[in-house]
Amino acid sequence: MSTQNAQDYEVKAGFEKLDGFTVVGLSVITDNESGADAINQIWEDFFEKQVGQQVEDIRENDFIYAVYSDYEGDHTKPYRFTLGYKLKDAQAAVPDGLHTVVTETADYAMLSAAGEQPKALVEAWTAIWQSDLDRRFTTDFEIYGPRFFEEGLNEILLCIGVNNTEE
Repeated sequence: MSTQNAQDYEVKAGFEKLDGFTVVGLSVITDNESGADAINQIWEDFFEKQVGQQVEDIRENDFIYAVYSDYEGDHTKPYRFTLGYKLKDAQAAVPDGLHTVVTETADYAMLSAAGEQPKALVEAWTAIWQSDLDRRFTTDFEIYGPRFFEEGLNEILLCIGVNNTEE
């Protein structure tokens, strides 16, 4: 399956194999202990620096991606958080000061976090951390598409990398 279905929110729960893709944006290395402050700062900088306009010609669409990568272990260890846009072409020239990250082609657990944000997102991540998902800790991502901006819905699609789900 390509990420197009995920982007259209046709998949809200379950396991899907997704194709990898490249995201360009702002990035920080953080952990879950200090992550909220670092991630909030990236969101502020993302809009202040008008990242969307900087990559307007090379981004695939208006969806915002939050990618978690470069894990140094499980969810209790440092990781890289990148906030940006999916590139149309992974070989595109990227503006100075922006980071690129490649999500891997893999099996992902697909979950929806809808409702009051960021409360629903925090609750979804807490449930993931407490779950028995067989996580890969390579790349996970959130998609902020049209349903996120729909008043009253505010849905974020979470894609959590898991080890092979086929028996």
